[in-house]
Amino acid sequence: MRYSKKRRFHQIDDGGSRGDNRDGSANLDLISALPDDILGSIITLLPTKDGARTQAISRRWLPLWRSAPLNLADDFIGSVSSSKRMALVSKILSEHRGPARRLSLKLLCTIEVPVIDGWLHSQALDSLEELDLTNLRDMPLSMFRFAPTLRFARFSCCRLPNSISTLRLNLPCLKQLTLSGISITEDALHNVLSGCTALESLELSISGIGAICISSQTLRSLAFYHYGPNILQLVIKDAPSLERLLSLYPDWDRVTIQVIRAPKLEVLGLLSEGLSKVQFGTTIFEEMIAVSLTTKIHTMKVLVLHSTGPNLDAVINFLSHSQQTI
Repeated sequence: MRYSKKRRFHQIDDGGSRGDNRDGSANLDLISALPDDILGSIITLLPTKDGARTQAISRRWLPLWRSAPLNLADDFIGSVSSSKRMALVSKILSEHRGPARRLSLKLLCTIEVPVIDGWLHSQALDSLEELDLTNLRDMPLSMFRFAPTLRFARFSCCRLPNSISTLRLNLPCLKQLTLSGISITEDALHNVLSGCTALESLELSISGIGAICISSQTLRSLAFYHYGPNILQLVIKDAPSLERLLSLYPDWDRVTIQVIRAPKLEVLGLLSEGLSKVQFGTTIFEEMIAVSLTTKIHTMKVLVLHSTGPNLDAVINFLSHSQQTI
């Protein structure tokens, strides 16, 4: 079927799906002719503001946004007062019928915890799959009501309650977890990780924790950054699927790494001369100097070294010894 070059693709006819152009060709709105579930999938992938705007296209589109899986991110609100931000989020949650795919809320430090707790209890957020919260002084325990359905979770500059360490957590669908600039105890962190039985990607940016022990059958990528006065001991105890072990920043001078079992590890970095200790089985490097070379690592494909200087001696020494094991 041929269409006029002057015809707009999104031309809408509220009275039906077909009209006539002057040249006699059919005037079809092909997108509006799609089934509701496909249109709902399109809407939920749009930014919140654009998804809501689809209600103005035509009568055909008017009810779709309220029934499509909700994608609510408050970054579209812009620089408005805290009260207006609260009112807009509350309005969306009260008008949308759910279910929800994504909830992303920023700048929560100016909003009272009971208000946020009320949002998290909203019926519209049932079956939530993605949760992203930033700048929240105290994380309400109501966030764990999404545990059965969450696939992605990111918490930035938040304080998680110490009571998490005593909860029996089960997050069977969670594949990606980011904890950035959070306040959490060592016991609480390990309790959260033990409940993530399907986790594939973990990103940590933490302080105040002395040791992290990773035992996961599904984890494929681990990226982290440790800050603070104490030294962190990172132990990869049993990670048969781990492929990437990465530093978010090059200064690992407050970290020691011990890899006991990671038979698929392919990518390691950034290693620097400031790193206190790296151990693979019985092979040990201290500040990039080989101390013991007995365990061979046959799977390593990418090794990223960071050196300030020039300080090539340390780099050359590391490479000349590590070629026997990596």
